[in-house]
Order: sequence, then C-alpha cells, then structure tokens
Amino acid sequence: MAVVVGSTRPSRICPDVARWARDVLGRDAQIRYELLDLAEIGLPLLDEPLKASLHRYAHEHTKRWSAIASSFDGFLFVSPQYNWGYPAVLKNTLDYLYEEWHDRPASVLSYGTRGGRKGAAQLPQVLQGCV
Repeated sequence: MAVVVGSTRPSRICPDVARWARDVLGRDAQIRYELLDLAEIGLPLLDEPLKASLHRYAHEHTKRWSAIASSFDGFLFVSPQYNWGYPAVLKNTLDYLYEEWHDRPASVLSYGTRGGRKGAAQLPQVLQGCV
C-alpha cells in the first residue's frame, strides 16, 4: 500500500504526517505500507497528448510513473488542505493515469489549520471516476 505524500511545498509537514500514518497503520498489520513522495516523482504539468484512459503514454516520465503506481495494490493519499481544496500537484499526479487507479482501494488523510474536511471531500469524487 502506498502512503502518498500529496504536497511538494518546500515548508511542508506532509512527509511527517505520512510517516506517522504509515507507522500507525503498519503496527501489527499484514499489509506493507510504503511512502511515495510526489516531490520525488517530479512530474511536469500534464503534458500527455492523449487521455489517460487510453493507456498510450508518450513520455518516459509518464511510463515511469505508471510503473511505480502499478506496483501498489492500494493508496492512502495524505494531503494538506490548501484554499479549501487539495494541492494541485496531487490532482496533476492523478490526472496522468487512469488504469493504474482503477479498482484499487484508496483512502484520504487530510489536515490543515482549518482542518482538512473540504479538501478531503473532493478527492473521493475524483477517485470515483477511476472505478
């Protein structure tokens, strides 16, 4: 299971929150949880010429991202709430792929100075388009 660090802001605390979630979830669990930091993935803004559901990727960075995402059975998206939503980098990351998210379990852990409820509410709507 990938624990996705859903922020790339330089002063982010998202990696700390994601590590905490991984550690708590991993206690006495049969499932292996692994951090997946979007800052390390480093995708540019969506630049694929065809829609993701066709699974005909033109760029090496997309093929590499597809292989990484495909290696996981499920995802926990850890995300701060920015301006009542979730970070653009997370939306961009999701938009690159389709099949790789299809029929895989996903959950959301969100946080922020005003809570993370509104940002967290948007992500399932996007992810449901992949099932």
